[in-house]
Amino acid sequence: MRVVFCGSGQFAIPSLRAIADSEHEIVGVLTQPARPRGRGGMLARTPVGELARRMRLNLIETAAINAPESVERIAALSPEVLCVVDFGQMVRAAVRATAPVSTFNLHGSLLPQLRGAAPINWALIRGYQTTGVTTFELADKMDAGPMYLQKSLEIGATDTAEQLRRRLAELGSRVVCETLELLAAGQARPIPQDEARVTMAPRLTKADGLIQWSREVLDVHNLIRGCWPWPAGRAVYPRDDGKETVVSIALSEVASAAGRAVPGTVDEEYLVATGSGRLRIVQIQPAGGRLMAWRDFVNGYRVRPGCVFTSLQE
Repeated sequence: MRVVFCGSGQFAIPSLRAIADSEHEIVGVLTQPARPRGRGGMLARTPVGELARRMRLNLIETAAINAPESVERIAALSPEVLCVVDFGQMVRAAVRATAPVSTFNLHGSLLPQLRGAAPINWALIRGYQTTGVTTFELADKMDAGPMYLQKSLEIGATDTAEQLRRRLAELGSRVVCETLELLAAGQARPIPQDEARVTMAPRLTKADGLIQWSREVLDVHNLIRGCWPWPAGRAVYPRDDGKETVVSIALSEVASAAGRAVPGTVDEEYLVATGSGRLRIVQIQPAGGRLMAWRDFVNGYRVRPGCVFTSLQE
């Protein structure tokens, strides 16, 4: 089939590669425009844009896919299917009408759970043990269209959002290709979502990463892994000189024994007390510094038993 691929972020890369390696023809790739990046403000394409250029695919950068001129350009490609993955724009009815077979999306959850912009992060923050991917027909309501295929994946006890996103992207690429095969064979049978089971996964903000040490240790641990690398689970470390250092915790573990200290206190085993239980910090990054092992931070910042991490106020 003739496929127009709409994608921007890293999550879409495995799917674009998989379709390119299949028997289907990619007649166009739509992505968000190049934007200034870094201190120098140099224009940089999206990950999908970079890959499409290297693969010599027909790349269209657009900030408004639903604008009449964009619709005309897509229609001129005569696509049969539009495949949307991590694109970053709503795809309205006029665009969807250019593809007579289907316009479908790959979502990083088992819909109708975790509709929204950050399903992978919220699956971890909320302590899910299983998640997955779903392909579904796009509709005007976000993530609400009838579903084609789903595949589940077990969440590892130490998975961060970054690691889980990579695993789900690879799983999703296979589901995308299976969906295309069903559509090509005329065997796709989309199933409506159960609206009674809907949960939401809104876009993360910086405030979502603020660690509250008074919460249970598993909640703190899940927040840290669900917020890495952005916005990162953040707290404040009081230094010996009276100044404070904002830190981001990249990796942690739940310690087995409960502690009785004030939440945030570092004990004799260099574990941090929470509202219930103790947290073992594995990797930490001071503001403006490099990511380091907890032991290196302890030595470099002279962490001693009795020090108290506090919650960052924003």
